[in-house]
Amino acid sequence: MTHVLRWHRTSYEQMAHLQLERDASRSLGLQWSHWTEREAPDPVVREADILVVTSKVKVTRKVLEAFRGELVLTTTSGYDHIDVDAAASLGIAIGRCPMARRDAVVEQALGQLLTLMRRQSELYASARAGQWKRAELPRMGGRLLLGARVGVVGHGVIGERMCELLSAMGAHPVVIDPGVQQERYEQGSLLARAPRLDAVTLHCSLTPSSHRLLSREVLEALPQHAVVVNTARGDVLDVEAAVDMVRSGRLRGLAVDVFPEEPYPRLADAASHPGILFTPHAAGYSHDLGQRVALSVAANLRSWAHERDLPAGAGVWVPPVAVPQP
Repeated sequence: MTHVLRWHRTSYEQMAHLQLERDASRSLGLQWSHWTEREAPDPVVREADILVVTSKVKVTRKVLEAFRGELVLTTTSGYDHIDVDAAASLGIAIGRCPMARRDAVVEQALGQLLTLMRRQSELYASARAGQWKRAELPRMGGRLLLGARVGVVGHGVIGERMCELLSAMGAHPVVIDPGVQQERYEQGSLLARAPRLDAVTLHCSLTPSSHRLLSREVLEALPQHAVVVNTARGDVLDVEAAVDMVRSGRLRGLAVDVFPEEPYPRLADAASHPGILFTPHAAGYSHDLGQRVALSVAANLRSWAHERDLPAGAGVWVPPVAVPQP
């Protein structure tokens, strides 16, 4: 019998959510067990055929060599805690659960875009200080999302949804994703499109090619009125350069939910600027996240059990299906 090992759980996951995963596994004829710690001995890992892990579990080559199973499924959207190259070399499929957090991430990123472009955070700060700045609105130059050109970096499950909502609000999404070919939106390289963008929102995975993708060079190519939002991964953005540029007036605003180092050491200092919005890796959270994760895990397991494949957007790497020879 195929054995599913649920390795670790997060603070937002209750036992009822794990029971939902367990019941879904058993309904598929799968054995299910739970390992509560972030570290597991090789014998425990070796007994599993499918690993379901959180972002706190580091799935290294050593873990994968001990595993000997067929699928590693992370409960998160990002997968930089998994050695994908090692998994591919060992023929182990890698999956993720982007739908569980998609809507929460998109809502936060969209809200922060609006807040920064309309200069709302600065107006909030002045109101708290007892200052009525209505006469200064022309100088502040709040901009509409309507008609704005927004660079959407990454056109996966989350980036695609962001493009849909931006379009519905009258903005013009510009897709920045060399791995995707689509005809619905304008598309191109980030550096080439940067001078004409009013905003950039990051929704890509962290890979060697996306590390510091939004570099100082790219940030300096953006117009002075541009705003940047990062709800993807900390190392996709040069956050130090972005903070310094907002504080110097070279960029209009910055919203960051994910950092190269968490907690971010400059949190209080940098976030004191009204044009900078920091949140503690919270964009993906919603009151029902535990249930959303459980249902997403169940959907992935069902697809894998029935088809040896994963739902659209959930497969990071899946071994190619052998074609029978005539």
